[in-house]
This record gives sequence, structure tokens and C-alpha cells, in this order.
Amino acid sequence: MNPNKALWEKGDFTRIAESMRESGTALVSKLGVTPGMKVLDLGCGDGTTAIPEAKLGADVTGVDIASNLVAAGKKRAEAEGLTNITFQEGDATGLQGIDDQSFDLAVSIFGVMFAPRPQDVANELVRVTKPGGRIVMGNWIPGDPTLVAQILKISSAYTPPRRKAS
Repeated sequence: MNPNKALWEKGDFTRIAESMRESGTALVSKLGVTPGMKVLDLGCGDGTTAIPEAKLGADVTGVDIASNLVAAGKKRAEAEGLTNITFQEGDATGLQGIDDQSFDLAVSIFGVMFAPRPQDVANELVRVTKPGGRIVMGNWIPGDPTLVAQILKISSAYTPPRRKAS
């Protein structure tokens, strides 16, 4: 199993995401999302930003590596009565089944920054975003002294090493 997938399926990250709902909605309100816009939310978790994007009328595809978070996102969208959002499992380093130049906006807020091969993620984001489209990312920065960054630094010491591509 992909060690990154295993890591994100270990815990209940929906509990952490609940504390970020208000900030997710506030952020999305600044992105210029409009009805009918095609939006990819990559590393979407349970929909902290994907659901507010859909509430603004965008056609949203949420992709996350963790099946438990995809299931939680689907459950939240259903509870909200949203029909313009889909959640699917996928790896940000290789977005299988997503066509080139499909999205007006690609968003990843504290999502793909955890992917083991950043250049592959960047290539995929560019590939699936339409010419003239936008890519918006929110990431913690290396050396960040905040509590969350320090927790991630400590926990990364316990993450299995990346396997070399065959």
C-alpha cells in the first residue's frame, strides 16, 4: 500500500477539519468562484473547501488519497443536498481518469503539500488546468515555527521512507 495513503487513512482527520470549516468558507469566498466554474479540489479531505466551492455554484471534483476522507466528503455533500460535487479517491502525483485542461480553477489547501513528489503534483496541476485557469495553493512553509508545523515535523520522523520508483 502507498505509505502516504496509509498515513492519511490511519486517523480521523475529519475531527481536525471540523475546526477549519469557517476558515475554509472564508478562503473560498476570496477565490472568485462562480456558478458553472469547473473546480478541482486536490487533497480535498472531507470537503473543507470543496463544499463551499460547490455552494457557490461551481462544478467541483474533490480528489483525496484517503478513502475514508472521500467517504466523509460524500456524506457531507449529501447532507447538504449538493449535486454539483463529486468526491473520488486519487493520488495527486498521477491523476488517473482526469482529462487535460479540464478545470478553470485547481485548489489545494493544506493538501498536496504532503505529497512525496512535489514536481509530479505540479505537473499534474498544470496538466488538468485550462489555459488561463488558476492554481491556488495554501501550504505550510519549511522551518515554520507554528505548532502544527512542528507536530508535522515530529510525526514525519515516524513515517516510512519513500520507496524509489521502479
